[in-house]
Parts: sequence; C-alpha cells; structure tokens
Amino acid sequence: MDAFLDPHPEWITIGGPDHLVYVGGLVLLATLLITLRARVRAHATAVRRCLAAVLVVQQVTLYGFYAATGWDNAESLPLHISRVSALLALTYLLTGSRRVMDVLFYFGLWAWASFSYPQNIQPVDNILGWSFFVNHAVTLLMPVLAFVTTGWLPTRAGLWRAFAWFLAYLGVAVVANALTGGNYFYQRERPLLPWLGQPWYLLASLAATLVLFALGYALARLLAARAGVRQEDRPGTKVVPGRSRW
Repeated sequence: MDAFLDPHPEWITIGGPDHLVYVGGLVLLATLLITLRARVRAHATAVRRCLAAVLVVQQVTLYGFYAATGWDNAESLPLHISRVSALLALTYLLTGSRRVMDVLFYFGLWAWASFSYPQNIQPVDNILGWSFFVNHAVTLLMPVLAFVTTGWLPTRAGLWRAFAWFLAYLGVAVVANALTGGNYFYQRERPLLPWLGQPWYLLASLAATLVLFALGYALARLLAARAGVRQEDRPGTKVVPGRSRW
C-alpha cells in the first residue's frame, strides 16, 4: 500500500518490465476493441458511458491525489498534453462531437510518443502509474472507438483546426511555465535535443507537431482505405462502406 500511494516513486525504465506491462495492456485492449467491434457497435451508448465513468474516476483520483499530497502548480495543473487529451476524450464521450474527436485524434498522437518513450512515468504498482495507463489507453484507443461506432475518420480540415488549437494550448503552456517554473509540453526540461535553446526548441516543437499531425492523418486514411472504408474528406460526411472487413 505504501508503494501504491507513494507520491514520489522511482521512474520506470524505457523498455523495462513496467513499460512492457503498459504496452501489453494497451495491445490487449486494442485487440478486444477490434475483435469485439460488432458488440461494441451494437452497445455503443453503454460503452461510451462506461468509458466516461472510468475517465471521471481517473481524473478525480489524479487531482484528488495531487491535492492530498501537496498541490504544485508546476506539475499538477491539467496542462500536460496527455491531460488535455483526456479531457477532450471525456467531452467526446459525453457529447459525441466529431469536431472534438478531430482535435482529440491529433492531440492524442503525442500520447504515442510518451507511451513508447516514457519520461518520468510511475510504475504499475503506483496510483499515478495506474492513472497514466488509463489516461493514455483511453486517449489512444478513442479514435478507433469513434471509427468502429460512427465511421469517423480524420480530415484535413480537422488537422488545421487541431493545429490552431495546439497553438493556443502551447501559448498557455509557455505562460504557465514562466509563472510556475513548470515543464508543460517539455519546454524547460527537454527530453529530445536538450542542447537546442529557446526559442528554437519551441519552433522545432511546432514543426514536429505539424509533421506528426500530417503523418497521423496519412496513416489513418491509409489504414481505413485498406479496411475498405471510403469517406469524403470533410467533417460530418457519412461513411460509405466498400468491401469492408469492418
């Protein structure tokens, strides 16, 4: 119990046992979502409600734990992009808005980076490690759920809308870092290219985000095409099934 509630546990090792448990859990959930997609589609409303409840518990647990162990504005604010993505996921689950999903999909692409190359992540037997896994697993699989249940696909218009929101988010993160000494969106303690100073690192972050969004869009559309799904490239258009395996 002490390890579970420890607010300052040792960080996990990239490629270590805890990291592999997180990856294995994500693969298991993805496999279940895909293999049981017909049931998920048939009970979409119940699935969304259950996931919304899980996210609410995760959010209350995370911020309640921070409040109980010592709130620190440099770390505890909901300004890490994974936490923003979790709030977007909750909004989507409650509203079903495709525009919210557009932004969530692109923001959530950064979760792939933090999941595959975790920095300062707690182990699986810690409450914050559990929160990390729930947050990222839901964020990463939410676009698949939207595709399975509604035929949603990312669009170029959604890409630019998400990038505009990202510019606003990054501006807030930079201001918060200046006021609190925080490291939101890793603009102070830089896990990559630590030798690159500001404002060049900030500009590199913007360029990398745009490239990541473009790659995510292209890969998602390619996978959808291979699955036999066609959709006009504009928000709100109904999916037209071809010889789909979905």
